[in-house]
Amino acid sequence: MIDLTYRTARPSDIAGMASLRAQTWGTEDYWQSRIRGYMDGTINPQHALPSRTLFVAMVGDEVIGLIGGHLTQRFDCEGELEWIDVAPAHRGSGVASALFLELGEWFVRQDAKRVCVNVEPTNHAALRFYRKHGSETLNEHWQVWPDIGASLSALRPL
Repeated sequence: MIDLTYRTARPSDIAGMASLRAQTWGTEDYWQSRIRGYMDGTINPQHALPSRTLFVAMVGDEVIGLIGGHLTQRFDCEGELEWIDVAPAHRGSGVASALFLELGEWFVRQDAKRVCVNVEPTNHAALRFYRKHGSETLNEHWQVWPDIGASLSALRPL
């Protein structure tokens, strides 16, 4: 049985998160700088507000998944999913869904109802995941959850 835990990311997780992100794009150095800056508020996406969070999925001491988001004013949204990533060996196992629920619950606690995410139109796996989790098309490059709390309620088992 896998010892899988979900928790708020810590600065000590940055190297593991950067390693995971660099598997798909960029270098570990790039991602370490980017994630550290995002965590400490020195790197800000467009229209981002200061409140933000990152969650990790851990197997022992290894980061196998991450999700991050922040409050925003972009596209009349109140929250934005910044990153989600799961190690290839753990994709399709429910890790991404569990991370999505963690972030969604954080948005609800922040009173952020309308949440958006940027996604490449050719990223069919991401689009499928977001739509399965209740998103709607905002425009060619953006998906939106008009009410993240309602989407979470629809996803939770009875």
